[in-house]
Amino acid sequence: MLKRQLNKFAMVKNTVAFLSEYEEIISVIPELQIYHSELRSKCDEIESRDTERIVIRQGRFLNKMTERNEAINKALGISGAVFAYARKIKDIELEGRSYILRSELNNMRDTELASKLKFIKELAEENMQPLNSFGVTAQKMNLYIRKIALYEKAVEDSGSSFAVKKGNLKVIRELFKETDSILTAIDKLTDSFLEEYPGFVNNYRILRRIKNFGVRHRKVPVTQTIQ
Repeated sequence: MLKRQLNKFAMVKNTVAFLSEYEEIISVIPELQIYHSELRSKCDEIESRDTERIVIRQGRFLNKMTERNEAINKALGISGAVFAYARKIKDIELEGRSYILRSELNNMRDTELASKLKFIKELAEENMQPLNSFGVTAQKMNLYIRKIALYEKAVEDSGSSFAVKKGNLKVIRELFKETDSILTAIDKLTDSFLEEYPGFVNNYRILRRIKNFGVRHRKVPVTQTIQ
């Protein structure tokens, strides 16, 4: 949720809790009980949507970072083998091209890193036969190529989480509009208790004006008895 929505959501949840504490009073008006249940349901929907958005975003980001780190580790192992081979045969050009630092890869953007990983793959493929004795086998190369593909897929999935976030935020906005409609109805119905339970109504009104996130309201004793 957005910051302004978090403050409003806290107010709505506290309203649901407040009405639950005074179930004996609101039960006098069946329609008010129905609105109370609907409000609780909207709260659950909003919370569920927001949790889904956060979980998807964090999960995809963590997966991308895992694949990124593993791809970098494999890339350094292969580029290091190419560098060692180039130094052995005194190929200065190949030595310079294969001299790659971890810090260099770590500081790259995702698209830059993907290109660099493929560049390292091409360097190794150009020298596959001699690299075998430096520990770069066909199996190791296949695993590296697969890791590049997995990393690129993780980057793509991480980017698509933005669409999920946008979609969920749109649904949450609509849920808040529905919540506003329910609250308006509850506001009107609680006014009917002004004569019998002024303390209940006054505290309800105070609660509805709350703007600060996470405020918990104490139950105020209602001295009147239900007739």
